[in-house]
Amino acid sequence: MQYFGGKQRISKPLSKFLNSQLKDNQPFIDLFCGSCNIITKIDDNRLRIANDKHKYLIAMWQELQLGWQPPTELTKEEYYEVKKHQEDCPHLAGFVGFGCSFAGKWWGGFATNSRKRNYCLDAYNSTINKLKYIKDVKFYNLDYKEIIQYIPKGSLIYCDIPYKNTTQYCKSEVGEFNHDEFYDWVKKYSSDYQIYISEYKSNVPEDFKIVWEFESKQDIRNKDNEQQKTVEVLIKYI
Repeated sequence: MQYFGGKQRISKPLSKFLNSQLKDNQPFIDLFCGSCNIITKIDDNRLRIANDKHKYLIAMWQELQLGWQPPTELTKEEYYEVKKHQEDCPHLAGFVGFGCSFAGKWWGGFATNSRKRNYCLDAYNSTINKLKYIKDVKFYNLDYKEIIQYIPKGSLIYCDIPYKNTTQYCKSEVGEFNHDEFYDWVKKYSSDYQIYISEYKSNVPEDFKIVWEFESKQDIRNKDNEQQKTVEVLIKYI
């Protein structure tokens, strides 16, 4: 499944580093799991928890675990019908709203091109492929401040937060992300948990150190239709 702001492009090297930091049987928590590009690649010999504040996305993952099969074809008319009645079937809305939308952006317009590519089938294949790696993952739909009560102390927590100074998507569903509040939260719990945060290298706040970095390309292109290079990092509170 395409997901605007997802980690698919760098998921292999990023998850390799996170796996290297895990201790035997240490729980792994994907605090902002999105399209699950990271947790699907984490060693499953442990408790794994995936959380996201986007209720439709979590509804989709939970229904998939129960055996639901998403569609493989979708018309433009059906796309907007699902959007209109998304409360009636949240898990279907989660699949269609991201997987069948332009650039994987939540209800960003019905995805299509001149070659009649079947984006719905692409999303189906991608999602079903991930499912086999997360059948035992516990999914939650909570704010990061609320889920802490369900996280065992000593867990490794990975945070793929909305990057600072970038356009935040899905505000209507998840609200405005407050970076200052989040970093205060990290400082408060850093002695009880092993917390890693994804960000751009240019956005690293004071009192945090870079422990891993990777040069990649942004999804959004510049005026010359070129993908802009950027450096993504993992940081920890010092």
